[in-house]
Amino acid sequence: MKKDKTKINEILEKIFNMRTINKRITKKSLNQNNEKLKKIYELLGKPCENKKIIHIAGTNGKGSTATFLENIFFAAGYSVAKFTSPHILRFNERILVNKEMISDEDVVKYCEIVMNILEENGLQINFFEIATFVALLYFKEKNPDFIFLETGLGGRYDATNIVKSTIAAITNVSFDHVALLGNSLYEIADRKVGIIKNRQLCIYAQNLAELEEAVKRETDNSVNVLEKYKGFQAELDNQNYKTIVKIVENKNSKESGNIKKSENIEKINNNKNNLKKTFILPLFGKFQANNFLIAYEIAKIYGINDKIIQKGLDEISLAGRFEIFSKNPATILDVAHNDDSVKVLTENLNELFKDDEVIFVLSVLGTKDIANIFKRILEKNYKIFITSLKEVIYGLSAEEIKKNLENSNISTKNIIFEDDILQAYNQAKKMILKNDNSYKVIVVCGSFYEIAKFKKLFL
Repeated sequence: MKKDKTKINEILEKIFNMRTINKRITKKSLNQNNEKLKKIYELLGKPCENKKIIHIAGTNGKGSTATFLENIFFAAGYSVAKFTSPHILRFNERILVNKEMISDEDVVKYCEIVMNILEENGLQINFFEIATFVALLYFKEKNPDFIFLETGLGGRYDATNIVKSTIAAITNVSFDHVALLGNSLYEIADRKVGIIKNRQLCIYAQNLAELEEAVKRETDNSVNVLEKYKGFQAELDNQNYKTIVKIVENKNSKESGNIKKSENIEKINNNKNNLKKTFILPLFGKFQANNFLIAYEIAKIYGINDKIIQKGLDEISLAGRFEIFSKNPATILDVAHNDDSVKVLTENLNELFKDDEVIFVLSVLGTKDIANIFKRILEKNYKIFITSLKEVIYGLSAEEIKKNLENSNISTKNIIFEDDILQAYNQAKKMILKNDNSYKVIVVCGSFYEIAKFKKLFL
């Protein structure tokens, strides 16, 4: 057993160190890398070439959407596979079949197959690209009915885009990784819709002109679920930290939810020909309704009934998505890591707490739009601790984040800078226990790496 652990640790360390190999910025270099990935895919025997693959892209919500689909289709009796990123505690979390993580032995086995192909052909690729090939080889062996494949970054030039997919799903588009994806929503949308192939069906969940235009360029077969189910409602269950979604469907229509754009919400809800359905999501946040609608639409395409859909939802547990880590003291973990996801996080907190009841413990990567993220947070009267992620690629120390904020003319006088996340958390706990203030909850957020670092402290 110890020997096996040594082996997986060695190979994971080797591929982790390949994270920064060949940064691809220009269109020419991106296309060149794409051709290289296609060559490697062919050398590996084109694993999963003819499988039913639901390919998921988007700035936020990809992981939630993939998990909705995984659980719903598994509850319906299908064998399912899921590839997501990043992981929280173990690399194996990225690659699942029937909700079970890939074994250490299989990680080693397939990493070695990929690495041998690279060495034999004098090729170099990065960590995520290797992980993608490992997942495809593993899925080929397990032969699931459906594969839910989440992009890593963007879509058009993403390693996951080497496969043929059955349906393209796009959650949303907002500003993130602008240095790599583009400085406008139009450019970012163009990257995301690159997962649409051969005019295939695309399902998306955002009323954004740039995204709608980009989708139309790639296919004439698309569904914006926010329009199709425009009468839907999302309500928060503040006691149980769940989200209640109410969907309106026209029972006389062959296509579920076929509602005309001209119909207003009141008219939809009062129409006697419309069916009202209620689903309970075990994730907290009105935005999760959008992700669920994508999964719901795909489930309906494959004839999965509402009872099975809810059964699948009941089995979901997703780390780092408004995760209740502790009730004493109240501690919430959230992987919000860009302006849009931080906005959603603060909206969720507004439902439960006053601004002066919240303590933030966070860190962000140097690739993020730090100024806009902190402007969003500093609009609130939160107490803020900044910690370090210096040990990870693109991670910053607390002092480096401080300098970044000062260079953006953002005041840091009310922020506590403490590199040690455990020290920051312990200080926050002491503040909650004091009787001379209003603090009630600690929120650890800012990055998947921040959540992973925090969780490892309590293993």
